[in-house]
Amino acid sequence: MLPTLAEVLQLPALQRARPRVVACPDRLDVAVRWVHIAEVTDLAHLLRGGELVLSTGIAMPDDPEALRRYIDDLASAGVSGIAVELGRKYHAELPPAFLDAAREAGVPVVLLDRDARFVEITEAVHVRVVNEQLEELRESEKLHSVFTQLSVEGADTGRILHEVAQLSGCPVVLENLTHQVLACDLNGEEPETLLTSWESRSRAARSGSRTVHTPANGWLVTTVGARGQDWGRLILVVGANPTPRQSMLIERAATTLALVRLLERHQESLERQTHRTIIAGIIDRSYSDPEEALVRARAVGVPLNGRELVGLVLRLRESGTGLAAQARLSDTAEGAARA
Repeated sequence: MLPTLAEVLQLPALQRARPRVVACPDRLDVAVRWVHIAEVTDLAHLLRGGELVLSTGIAMPDDPEALRRYIDDLASAGVSGIAVELGRKYHAELPPAFLDAAREAGVPVVLLDRDARFVEITEAVHVRVVNEQLEELRESEKLHSVFTQLSVEGADTGRILHEVAQLSGCPVVLENLTHQVLACDLNGEEPETLLTSWESRSRAARSGSRTVHTPANGWLVTTVGARGQDWGRLILVVGANPTPRQSMLIERAATTLALVRLLERHQESLERQTHRTIIAGIIDRSYSDPEEALVRARAVGVPLNGRELVGLVLRLRESGTGLAAQARLSDTAEGAARA
């Protein structure tokens, strides 16, 4: 993750120059991608966005309109901010036209009250940026290794979600396109807190793109599917704004789930697996609180409150072994469930 302008201003190389923010102090959370030293006013075409521009101001025009054009050009190039060293041209303050234009364009301006070694500043910022990029590469490689191994091993859905919860420290839920919970790893959270009224809350969290953050409920949502056929959504309950690592994690997990689903096409559906897991938990008394079974069942679209459960056994008339018999059994189970 790139450092913010506020973090850059705290670097020792900049602190020695006594930085003072004189425009847009509320915009210091902007990311700094690079540092560009420039003493010319015609530099916008050289920039790619995200730069902190360092200048002594020696070549800046005196004409207010020319100053405004300079700021507007930098703003259109997407700079993160402008730092001006006092003493060469400006000795105490910047011209009002400079500051007014910066405020209107939303570009932070920093005054450096002491002589600044621009080379030290660029080195310090670039080392920080490169280190952050290397860390992102390491994280990406780690996630790639983890989920590739899960794919190779044919890990089941529960194990994949457990890995996501462990790596993120957040609850994770897999749902189908009708907003019924197929599987989840709540990472220690109470089921009643997280799964109650799940369907209605999930319907409100619409995702217009493949991966989206919904600030209203603090969900990071990505679509799960392959070969143009989407069949579910993976939801990471992050709370605040997600980090790039969390976005990378959930997308990699969704890809793994889609791959595993393709490999399991001829096995029972996730819905049937979820039903079986809940029934087995009731029979084995695995739930510490009976309410948990009710909450989990409601989340998958099977309300149990006030219902009688009737056991039903179906036997195939045709016996046999092998893949053909297994396929008939699977088709019968799916058909009975739909009925």
